Amino acid sequence: MGKKSSDRTDSETTKRSVGLIGTGRMGTGIGISLLRHQSELHIKANKSRRGANRLTAAGAREHTSIAGLAKHVDVVILSLPSSREVEAVCQEDDGLFDHMSRGGLIIDCTTSYPASTIALADNARQRGLSLIDAPVTRSPEHAELGLLNAMVGSDPRHFPIIEGILAAFCETVVHVGDVGHGHKLKLVYNSMTMGIAAVAAEVCQFANSLEMDLVTLRSLVGRGSTNSGIFQAFAAFLLGEKPDVLAISISNAAKDIECAVRLAHESAVSVPVLVAAAQKLDLSVLAGKGELTLPHLARS
Repeated sequence: MGKKSSDRTDSETTKRSVGLIGTGRMGTGIGISLLRHQSELHIKANKSRRGANRLTAAGAREHTSIAGLAKHVDVVILSLPSSREVEAVCQEDDGLFDHMSRGGLIIDCTTSYPASTIALADNARQRGLSLIDAPVTRSPEHAELGLLNAMVGSDPRHFPIIEGILAAFCETVVHVGDVGHGHKLKLVYNSMTMGIAAVAAEVCQFANSLEMDLVTLRSLVGRGSTNSGIFQAFAAFLLGEKPDVLAISISNAAKDIECAVRLAHESAVSVPVLVAAAQKLDLSVLAGKGELTLPHLARS
């Protein structure tokens, strides 16, 4: 079972040396929370310098190589775009598997593919390391405030230690099963999010084509069981009230739902509605909108 981080101390992170690989918006928020909890933070940056510059200014130590980072920590948190990057960070010659000390712990907060996670965890065990999945929900802003929600796939015996580390940037930490189960649940969760997003986008476009007032539609939806945070965010974006809401890119959203559809097909589950939603996102990426944020899907 999970607990809210406010219900327990953060002794697992206080003064502990923690590595963070991936300093995009979510990773930066995670790093800020780790520093606030007095972790000694070692980072390996993404291509963008914005997050790395902010974290080093706040006290993090930056490394130019993963091998260099691995020498200073026994816990590494990954916040990367996909399983492809996680596999590279772990398995390449400069990677964590070859350079972390035995007993080291790798926590993958990426939205990764479960089969990849399970294979990596098996490889890690053979090298005396532990790799667990702890994907998160909510926004980079929530990460910075320590208010993410984490779904942990791990050996139950290791969960209390993992929970204590995640408490630095998570409000709620839930153990959902063995390694891989966290990423399975995250894909299910994301498939619903992106499915609702596809419907909400079309509804906004439909209303606009009929010259219906979006403020009135929003008010009506908000009073009924049809209401959703995704629709309300899209409406706020289209009305110019929250230009930065739902900052996930369309290409990243397309990747997430494609992974969910792939997992469903591998599990012999029919998901035609999710397939249609995935196609809508893919078409938007093909139209050159992949780097735009998700609410742009609602623009005609």
